[in-house]
Amino acid sequence: MNNFKFRIAAAIGIVALAGVLFLVSPYFDISEVVVSGNNKVGQTEILANLNASGSSNLLFFNTSAARQRIMQNLYIGDVTFEKVLPGRLYVTVHERRLTAYIEHMPGSFLYLDDFGRVLEVRSYFTEPLPVLIGIPFTRFRLGDVLEVADAVSFSTVVQYAQLLNQHELINRVSHMNVSDSSNIRITIGYKEFNVGDSLGADEKIRTIAAILQEMPNAEMMRGFANIRQGQSQHFFEILR
Repeated sequence: MNNFKFRIAAAIGIVALAGVLFLVSPYFDISEVVVSGNNKVGQTEILANLNASGSSNLLFFNTSAARQRIMQNLYIGDVTFEKVLPGRLYVTVHERRLTAYIEHMPGSFLYLDDFGRVLEVRSYFTEPLPVLIGIPFTRFRLGDVLEVADAVSFSTVVQYAQLLNQHELINRVSHMNVSDSSNIRITIGYKEFNVGDSLGADEKIRTIAAILQEMPNAEMMRGFANIRQGQSQHFFEILR
């Protein structure tokens, strides 16, 4: 009887060992990595931080550690993974969007996303985006939302920046002045739009988009528009 039990236990042990050996076999090695969602961050950097060589086992690949390494780049807000047996790994990157700049000191600018998070500091601009004026800030830390003296003004300008992004106007804006939160001014080319405060912000941005669309030579026009109440009163002329 004892001999029979021993044989059963041995057989179970052999099956378990075979199962373990199968799971760690080259059959489950990562043979393909598919990266998507990245625009600003290069695939080479993502793959390097992924640290998934051809001998890495897909089943036991530590996605949590890989996520932490990849997200060291502040332009990446999140990373998700999908494992498809036997050896394919899908990596989906969710990038933060650079939206505006704010001067830190003469010749030095903070790069902000559309929530006011500081992504990096540079002495030059990499994209045609607005410079924020009239936002005193106490201090900043890379990766964190900018700490400002006037939270209301900052919240308002963040709201307008998000709307300008939605309406595909952000790349045409050179400055956003919130020195007076009740008279926010948005400069596009040689044209200044006074949008007032945050009340009816979406409708005001739609109005700006409509005005620009109606101008046959929008880039050659200069002037001023008051759309504080949602109704446009403006004067534009062709540059001479």
